[in-house]
Amino acid sequence: MLYRRIVYGGVLAGVFLFQITNENYLAHFLLGLCLALPLLSLAMSLPGMLGSRLTLAAAPAALEQGQAGRWLLSVEVPGGLPLARITLRVAEKNLLTGEGRSRRLAMAGVARRKPIELSALTGHCGLLELRADKARVYDYLGLFRRRLDAPLPARMLCRPIPAAVEPPAVPEGQGARPVSSGAARRGPGEDYDLREYRPGDPMRSVHWKLSSKWDELIVRERAEAVIPLPLLTLDRFGTPDELDKLLGRALGMSTALLAVQRPHAALWLDGAGEPRLYPVSDGKELSGCLLALLSTPAPLSGPALDSRPDLLRGPGGPVFRIHVDPEGGGEDG
Repeated sequence: MLYRRIVYGGVLAGVFLFQITNENYLAHFLLGLCLALPLLSLAMSLPGMLGSRLTLAAAPAALEQGQAGRWLLSVEVPGGLPLARITLRVAEKNLLTGEGRSRRLAMAGVARRKPIELSALTGHCGLLELRADKARVYDYLGLFRRRLDAPLPARMLCRPIPAAVEPPAVPEGQGARPVSSGAARRGPGEDYDLREYRPGDPMRSVHWKLSSKWDELIVRERAEAVIPLPLLTLDRFGTPDELDKLLGRALGMSTALLAVQRPHAALWLDGAGEPRLYPVSDGKELSGCLLALLSTPAPLSGPALDSRPDLLRGPGGPVFRIHVDPEGGGEDG
């Protein structure tokens, strides 16, 4: 824009000098025309400059690592006249790995047309985000400009390629049950818990012998064995290539467990060392867990879950730990 203003200033100075040295109709006409052109250009450009708006979108919104993805940049232009020129900067970033790139775009003769397509960085899994800023729209002569509001960012989920794994054999019917108030009074070999009577309990469930012995009503409650909860653990750090392998194996293991109707949970530490625990019992919960894994930065090293043994115990009994690493998964039990 500075270059255009310098050129216009030079033309205006030349026309003004011509008008001083030549007192005729043509000199006055050229001077008036030179003075009126910027105002005419601004008047014709102003409706579009005031009402134009940028939007960003992802196509598709979710894909698998390595597939072709596109960002769509659209410009909404009111009125019938196109915009002379728009400049902006777009920045793309992988929220998991921190990788990204930025570039400047210049669009001339912008009207209502198909969106501009930009390629997406899908070489590594993660939640990709595209932002646009420093957007400027210019009048037809390029002497005036107006700042455009930054559009809302667009996001694209780049899923890891799930590894083909076999679900581990989780032991059935082992582990502690939730402890009831009468658990300590249960006789050896009995398959029920004992607790105090509560209003509404059927009288046939009353243990009359123990009730007479302890001088209070004791109710028998059927005890259900708890199957140890499969717990997928992963140390969520490493290089982008290591994260691709790690998350691919974790997704493959989770999918394999759901295929045999085995609910489970996933546990990892975030970059600040805070635990993140997500139950997974169906495809919807798996999608939510995967989004959480891909949407926050992963450090290059640490912290590891082995430094937090307190996190590897379930609240209602033991867990069956399945530790996943970039090269494979192990059953810790």
